[in-house]
Amino acid sequence: MTDAKLAIYIAKQKAAEMLDQSTSRVEEIERDSYKGRDVWSITLSFPRDPSQPGTAAQYLAQLSGEPLQYKRFLIDVETEELLAVKIREVATQ
Repeated sequence: MTDAKLAIYIAKQKAAEMLDQSTSRVEEIERDSYKGRDVWSITLSFPRDPSQPGTAAQYLAQLSGEPLQYKRFLIDVETEELLAVKIREVATQ
């Protein structure tokens, strides 16, 4: 069974490999379920690259001066497999 510390390590490794993001910070950790599987949901933040086009929400975040982007990594608790990477939008206040 995967503990939170290992799930964070896996998420950071996958971010570096898949997204070319070597600089990340842990923002949220929680146990969840995804498609019937128990997962660790690890939210990482990354510096926003202003030269990269994005979604309308990302564009608005840039206009508001939000320097970070957030992604959720869903790691299977039993197998340590990365099941999904999702954009994590920050709610505006």
